[in-house]
Amino acid sequence: MPTNAPPPAPTPAPAPRKTETRKPGAPVEALHINRRLDMVLDTIATQNRSIRYAPGFRIQVYVGTQRKEVDAARLLISQEFPELSPYLSYNQPTYKLKVGDFMRRMDAERYYASIRRLIESAQLQPDKVDIRRSLLIK
Repeated sequence: MPTNAPPPAPTPAPAPRKTETRKPGAPVEALHINRRLDMVLDTIATQNRSIRYAPGFRIQVYVGTQRKEVDAARLLISQEFPELSPYLSYNQPTYKLKVGDFMRRMDAERYYASIRRLIESAQLQPDKVDIRRSLLIK
């Protein structure tokens, strides 16, 4: 009896497997290259750990000749912003108080706006900053 059923779909032939032929010297050569690359990367990592300072920004809070005023400014900033490190320098007869270690200007400007509300004479200045401390500022 004839049936009107469609003929079964042909099944595709299995794809021939690729057999990789490896050269006996290839893995040893790759290991040699990997070792050399690891040595270079370790050297770079060691050099990067030794870098302590980079260009960045600090906020200058006070410039003047009065020791009491600079101490008051440092106390105010340390109470309001304990996460910012103060840097006091004295070059006779002038005291300068700078705070913060900012790698990016955008972060510095955010703190600058807050500090400016407390101390109107504050200024944002480019400076060398401590990289490790800059990573601690949120």
